[in-house]
Amino acid sequence: MGLWDQLVDEVEVKEVGTRDGFQMETEFIPTDIKVELINKLSQTGIKAIQVTSAVHPKAVPQLRDAEEVMARIDRQPGVSYSVLVPNLRGAERAVEMKADEWELMQSVTESHSRSNANHSVDETLQGHEPVVQLAKQHGVNVRGGMATALGCPFEGNVPFERVLYVAEAYYSMGIRTISVADTVGVAAPRLVYETMSKLKSRFPDVKFNLHVHNTRGMALANILAGMQAGVRSFDAAIGGLGGCLYAPDATGNVATEDLVHMLHLMGIKTGVDFDALMAVTPEVERIVNHSLESAVYKAGPSSRLYPAPSKQVKKVQ
Repeated sequence: MGLWDQLVDEVEVKEVGTRDGFQMETEFIPTDIKVELINKLSQTGIKAIQVTSAVHPKAVPQLRDAEEVMARIDRQPGVSYSVLVPNLRGAERAVEMKADEWELMQSVTESHSRSNANHSVDETLQGHEPVVQLAKQHGVNVRGGMATALGCPFEGNVPFERVLYVAEAYYSMGIRTISVADTVGVAAPRLVYETMSKLKSRFPDVKFNLHVHNTRGMALANILAGMQAGVRSFDAAIGGLGGCLYAPDATGNVATEDLVHMLHLMGIKTGVDFDALMAVTPEVERIVNHSLESAVYKAGPSSRLYPAPSKQVKKVQ
């Protein structure tokens, strides 16, 4: 079997720019603009959007309008709209938002857990149990997030046993959708392949998602490694927005445009209309008022051709 024969033929691209991306923006983005952007992304063929977060408004002021955003977006059939839920109080807020999915916030390493949630790993896991019960009562799917599963800015390499520990805890709660994150973009393809292969082998009935950052330019390579391990769901952020509020020097997620561009070149289905997606990117740049990280947005798709010179150009000696 060749290298490319191991790849999946269709994947889900989950857009996280309006939560993971916007949380890093210091200037408040008006609610009207957020709603308009989410509506436009919903029209591109993307089937899953992480809209916002139920975190305390003082912790992430940018997302203080979460209830209003969720109430006002035009929900498209076949599109899943999720919110990040940090704890039971956030879950109680999320009930009123009527999201299709709640995403739990959980660090794999102790130091990042203290930095991110101000609790130990075990304390945070225990806090998730009533959240999962509340979700079941309201018929909401729960996705277990695993931050720093592929590397920690404070502890470095993370033993697989720590990743497995959190995954087993989620599984025991009845969670069957788990997102594995390279929170600060330190992972390499071999680590991604080995980690995801082991997890899929241990939990064959779990839907695994990969959330990678492009801090060191390895996001697309890591996604390919995940695909080789059989992963079919990947997070991405329009324009490459994002980062981590509680991790030094963390930069954006893999750009949605770059990911879709690569997958389509390889003949892998995403259901996303690439041209429609690219039409949204300039609006994102205007919204955040700074340059974006998307390579395809900067250079154009690889299918772009230029006029050939009409005559031979004389070389200057």
